[in-house]
Amino acid sequence: MSVITIKGLTKSFDGVPVIKEFSEVFQDGEFITLLGPSGCGKTTILRMIAGFEFPTSGEIWFDDKLVSGGRTFLPPEKRDIGMVFQSYAVWPHMNVFDNVAYPLEIKRVPKAEIKSRVEKMLDTVHLSQYASRLPSQLSGGQQQRIALGRALVSEPKLLLLDEPLSNLDAKLRETMRFEIKELTRELHITVVYVTHDQTEAMAMSDRIYLLNNGVVQQSGTPDDIYNRPANPFVADFLGKVDFFRGTAEGGQLRLTDWGVSLPCPAAAQSGAVIAAVRPENIRMHKACSSGVPGVLERMYYLGDVTDCRVKVGGTLVRVIADADARLAFKPGETVALEVRDFMVFPDDGSTDDQLKIRT
Repeated sequence: MSVITIKGLTKSFDGVPVIKEFSEVFQDGEFITLLGPSGCGKTTILRMIAGFEFPTSGEIWFDDKLVSGGRTFLPPEKRDIGMVFQSYAVWPHMNVFDNVAYPLEIKRVPKAEIKSRVEKMLDTVHLSQYASRLPSQLSGGQQQRIALGRALVSEPKLLLLDEPLSNLDAKLRETMRFEIKELTRELHITVVYVTHDQTEAMAMSDRIYLLNNGVVQQSGTPDDIYNRPANPFVADFLGKVDFFRGTAEGGQLRLTDWGVSLPCPAAAQSGAVIAAVRPENIRMHKACSSGVPGVLERMYYLGDVTDCRVKVGGTLVRVIADADARLAFKPGETVALEVRDFMVFPDDGSTDDQLKIRT
């Protein structure tokens, strides 16, 4: 059982703030992901929770025990945590069994209990048949399982993972993300996971904290953050999205570059706005009297979908269509676009860079 309470956490290096007033409660058994671009502060938060960094100010509590804050600082080895790093950090001269057993040996657990717990953990992480092998004889995914088993064998209250899958190839990353999620759910352990990969965050998390420049831009479930982003940065970081300038007024959104108007809810922004359109929220039809007219310029067949670019007015609009769209449509033909959903934000200049990029 472990509830992590963080109060007013800040961290500065040489007077430069890296984390600015982070306060949150991670509930027992939750899978929390700290997500964001490189340098946003997510690993710094993780290291302060682990005890590898002193907070500049603020407090960190494990259940009702203060571990960092004021004059209190509990070292990592006394925090009852398991940690998995980006590099596997397994002992190359020890076989799989001894690598996983190492934390128990440090705690002077009786040999019979070590044998029982390690064998159980190796079975849990699907490494029983490799117990006598050296790490160099295993694949990257298997080595990461060694690190995971070693972190969990001492039954910590809290598991911290710092980009543990970034060194694996794409297919293995996908497999491992589900294995980690299922394993931690079975063990009912609180997890704090750091990544810059939005797909990992969406697939694994109960709650996501999206950071930028040391500040949480939004926190919530994957559904909340993806479908109801708080600002353009959040919309841009999670998923595919294009931004277009426009004007909202009287229930209509006039898209400047498209040269068309779309119905806009009355509760939406008014005045100069930025429309954020996800390409999977646009449907492409044969030319008809309804819909936004455009010319299909390019198509990219990706196996499960067809990635299209449609010229609308003075701009290109990205559309993610069904895989068989490559058979139904041809580049150069006139099509009609049905925009099923979009998001509207005030045009405050924060999206100037994104507007220059069309995904």
